[in-house]
Amino acid sequence: MTQRASDLLGEVADRLSSDAAESGIVAAEAVRAIEPELLHGYKDESLDELAKMSVTFLQALFRSLRLDSKVPWPEYYTQAREFARRYAEKGVPLESLMEGLAVFRRTVVARVIEALGESPYADEVMLLAQSRLGDVIEHLNSSFIRGYLDYTESKHRARQTELHGLYHIASALGRSLDVNEIAEVGLRETLKVLGLQAGAVWVREGARLKLAKTIGMQPGEEEEFSETGRSGLSRVVEVASGSAESRVDRIAGEWSAIRAELRTKGVLLGAMTVATRLPRTFESSDLEFVAAVADQIAVALDRARQHTKEARTDYLTGLANRPEFERAIDRAVASADRHKRRLALMMIDLDNLKEINDTYGHHVGDEAIRVLAAELQRAVRATDTSGRLGGDEFGVAMPDADERDAREVGIRVREALEHLNRTAKLPVPVEFSIGITAWRQGLDWQAMYQSADKALYVDKRRRHSARKRLSDTPTKPPTPAKHPTTRPHLIPGGDSGEDC
Repeated sequence: MTQRASDLLGEVADRLSSDAAESGIVAAEAVRAIEPELLHGYKDESLDELAKMSVTFLQALFRSLRLDSKVPWPEYYTQAREFARRYAEKGVPLESLMEGLAVFRRTVVARVIEALGESPYADEVMLLAQSRLGDVIEHLNSSFIRGYLDYTESKHRARQTELHGLYHIASALGRSLDVNEIAEVGLRETLKVLGLQAGAVWVREGARLKLAKTIGMQPGEEEEFSETGRSGLSRVVEVASGSAESRVDRIAGEWSAIRAELRTKGVLLGAMTVATRLPRTFESSDLEFVAAVADQIAVALDRARQHTKEARTDYLTGLANRPEFERAIDRAVASADRHKRRLALMMIDLDNLKEINDTYGHHVGDEAIRVLAAELQRAVRATDTSGRLGGDEFGVAMPDADERDAREVGIRVREALEHLNRTAKLPVPVEFSIGITAWRQGLDWQAMYQSADKALYVDKRRRHSARKRLSDTPTKPPTPAKHPTTRPHLIPGGDSGEDC
């Protein structure tokens, strides 16, 4: 290799590096045609950005052809490694990146050949150029590969962290039946795995979502992610798809956030948002992880609600059990006292449950209890609380009602049961006694209970006596009445029309 060839290559390198603009545009066009996926690495996938990068990169490649080149290649290799990692994040294949680099190599070779023209040293210069260019391209390819390996390794660590996080979430949520604890565990572990700073969980109460837990948020900030939050601060830019039942959105705006609905069995149970104010691009795997966590939280919330329902309701009838009914009547008395409102308490007791159980079996007795509970629930208002207080004893707390309102409810239940008895839709006749009392100033719920219970006992004795009189009356042939008589109308069970 002659000194003349080396000097000539240096002159060509200087000339080409100082006038790389045209070469950069040509190279960028070639890259777009051959590997269009590489445009994904630029904002709005702009060819202008690719052209600017091409000019800068070609200048460095042209300068590398000089023996005394001062190009800081270690910095370029580091940048290339990071550049490749970002491309890997966007799903661009490594082969596309390496093919793009080959386009730049061919561009450099073509420009050098063009610059040498008919020089007698052209072959020597090209051998020297190919050697120096080959070393640089080899290092850059190695940097690209290392960048993709960095991404693969980070993805592997992230998946391990996510699996570890899901394990902790599933274990913790599987042990808890407390809604607030469920919200905190799910939220804290999600923030930890994704490296985020703030989040909030809402749980459904009726038709609304109620805030259950926040982490890393100032008061009021969670409203930016709620259904009724201030408009314009965030917008949905991506919706996750997959096997998860809970829908997940990626949100952009003042926050970089992921918002998830908490759904199970097709029912919305709440919502969760995790976020950061720092620049953050969420990957599809991040959304899938949040969707998996959301499903776990939704299942735990459903289990907790079911447990709460079972703890508050009677297993046979679905009405409130005795502790829950006592809490309801206690709250109703406090409200009546505070707001000076009316309140009625109605007690109901099956008359013949023991006889039914002894004669037909407990399964028939259970059916009689269920029938009475169903008719009672149909007759009361949505604001009333019906409860099973014992084996055959029921209670109804009726806010904003008096004795007359309660008596009308009792009449409706009697009429419904009489219809069922008359049409033989029940295996045995079902009858009940009733006691009613109204709240007065100074009464607590225990006093109301005692008063209604006494009224119930009186009604039960009266009904028993009426049935006994009817059974003791001898049967006689009917005789025409000489004079019409007026008799009080008896409603089913032997009460007069004045009672229920």
